Amino acid sequence: MTTRAQTEAPTLHEAVRRFVGDVVAPSVQAWDAEDELPDGVLAALVDLGLTGALVPPRYGGPGLGVADLVGAWRTLSQGWISLTGAVNPTGLATALLVRHGTEDQRERWLPRIAAGEVLASFSITEPQAGSDLGRIETTAAPRAGGGLVLDGRKRWVAGGRSSDVVFLLAEVQGADKPSCVVLPAEGRGGAGWSMEDIDKLGYRGVESAAYRFTAHEAPGAEVLGGEEGLGAGARQMLDALDVGRVNVACRALGIVDRALACAVHECTDREIGDGVLGDHTHAQLRVGEIVARRAAAEALVLRAAAASDARDETARELSTAAKIVASDLAVWAVDRAARLAASRSFAASDELARLRRDAPQTQIGEGANDALLLALAAGALSAPRT
Repeated sequence: MTTRAQTEAPTLHEAVRRFVGDVVAPSVQAWDAEDELPDGVLAALVDLGLTGALVPPRYGGPGLGVADLVGAWRTLSQGWISLTGAVNPTGLATALLVRHGTEDQRERWLPRIAAGEVLASFSITEPQAGSDLGRIETTAAPRAGGGLVLDGRKRWVAGGRSSDVVFLLAEVQGADKPSCVVLPAEGRGGAGWSMEDIDKLGYRGVESAAYRFTAHEAPGAEVLGGEEGLGAGARQMLDALDVGRVNVACRALGIVDRALACAVHECTDREIGDGVLGDHTHAQLRVGEIVARRAAAEALVLRAAAASDARDETARELSTAAKIVASDLAVWAVDRAARLAASRSFAASDELARLRRDAPQTQIGEGANDALLLALAAGALSAPRT
């Protein structure tokens, strides 16, 4: 078993590659069918160091960058994108704390994240508010004796049942814009903080919870960044999403990798007449298209990851574009591979059937692609003409 001592990016990548081959590949079909991410598998992801990889050395972490994790996230997604999704919220929480937390908040949470003692959730979405942050209705008011009192609903909280702390967007009394609330998990599942699981078509195994807060008293809850963070939640959480969107893009690349592998398998193993499917030009063209488009998407993802690490002003645009391009490619590549596999790709046990269900999730996670395209267009249309 590998451990959190694996702090160098190439070493971590190789450990993930072995984990996918030895543990994930033989079991993923059963996990997906049972909608289960075994506790031991999640613990293994923590032991690999994936949840604490972005924590700076000052707080006990290895201080890896987003670009350092692209290979590991992508390889993990070749096994099952649900695994990459399971580690993503804690990475987002790390980015929020490092970039926007008070020193006290960093010292309280980051060493425990680095040690694998704390997993986090990241929550923006509400029943009436997806990409439209102006429609957030969850509220948080000061609590007598300290902390906050929460009312409202949240949906699609990844890891929302077992996380130790939730970073959520809410309207906090005293601010005219939403704030990011750091909410410890104490009291979750009680009368003031009820919870239910959301069943999903794909992206199985990852907890996707819905929350309802009813005068939930949270003594340990606070605004990220303290007084300076009041009303800054949307900016803070959108800033951290460049990390999450690269993560989703890596999930998509992992799907493309597997779609290509399935296509190659069909072309080399499926007998047609006196030869195999890959002897025919139309099959060769389909494989060549996947290879070419994958190379382009990969280059964009790497560029976005580098911009995120540099905190470059282009990070949001590049990570958004990378997520859109890679996720659309994943859906397209699975379709092309499935056309080569024909009816076999519809068998419930076939890998392409699972990829067909999982690929569209990457078009929705960390912002629906259409909403993100509108955001990119708004930036381009408002820029000075040249």
